[in-house]
Amino acid sequence: MRAKDNVLTIRKTIPSILSLFVKKRYHIEFFYVDEIYDAKKSQPMKRWVLLLPGAGCSWAKKSGGCSMCGFNCRLSQINRGKRFSSTKLLKIFKLGKILIEGKKPSNLTIYNGGSFLNDGEIPRDVQEKICKEVSESPYLDSLFVESRPEFVSEEKIKSLNFLLGAKSLKVGMGLECVTDYYRDYYVHKGFSRYRFREAVNILKQNNVTVLVYVFLKPIHLGERESISEAIRTVEYAFSIGADEVALESAFIQEGTVMKELYSQGEFEPPWLWSIIEVIKQVHHLGPVYIGGFEDEPPPIDVPHNCPKCSSRIRKIFQEYNRTLNVSLLKRRYCECLPIWEKKLFSEESV
Repeated sequence: MRAKDNVLTIRKTIPSILSLFVKKRYHIEFFYVDEIYDAKKSQPMKRWVLLLPGAGCSWAKKSGGCSMCGFNCRLSQINRGKRFSSTKLLKIFKLGKILIEGKKPSNLTIYNGGSFLNDGEIPRDVQEKICKEVSESPYLDSLFVESRPEFVSEEKIKSLNFLLGAKSLKVGMGLECVTDYYRDYYVHKGFSRYRFREAVNILKQNNVTVLVYVFLKPIHLGERESISEAIRTVEYAFSIGADEVALESAFIQEGTVMKELYSQGEFEPPWLWSIIEVIKQVHHLGPVYIGGFEDEPPPIDVPHNCPKCSSRIRKIFQEYNRTLNVSLLKRRYCECLPIWEKKLFSEESV
């Protein structure tokens, strides 16, 4: 059967699933292929990004979730709280696989708005089947998934590694802040540094690549303090065994605590200059990527400088992520730079 016929067959069997990703108001594609830097191979690589509509973040359901995360709100809009069956999730995976085959990406990155390793969000049989598919792929050589640390167990990681065979596994976890108080009360993450470090140890002992998410500018922190906290968090992440770090900056989404403070004039996203400052201070420690500002639901406001330089600098960020060439981030003067510097100085003087 030709690939085109396969696509048509699958489309006929899952019209309700596909319709979730083409709503007029909340348009979102369930997969795409892009290019990012592969730190292990020291070169750009193609990756297949797949969005799986799992059952939703268990932490969000239990506690209301993290203060900046709007995905739980988005999830309720697209699946109305219904858990997708293993059959439907695997059909989404197979459709995406058919549609990207000609592009031959080397990495599969899965985002499910929660923890892929949590059987309550992504069923165990789906986890295992996807690992098996990756192991048999002639072009995929690695799988990336995200998880909270409490779902990282020796048994789970050994099992998935066995199914992946010669292919490699990378797991991303959000530490966000090294300061326990900030992580607990400002980000509302719900775990200790000890538990996070324990998960990192399990992953490292099983030859899994570890990506740690670091958050720039939690609520209640000023610009300068946010920069300092992000730098210290990156340093800590590498010190406990992280292979890579992704610097994720605050942006405003509906349905979040951050949005409420933003609406009251008590919070604003960080400057792009602040992102550059963090990268300049920590790039020598290891691979540090800059997280994007696109998400679901679409952000109301994102990190920015002035209108004259914001667009240009965001394009530079994209090229930086393809190369990790820090020289791209050397300051290109703009009239808003002294304004940012003055803001940092005034905060320091308080």
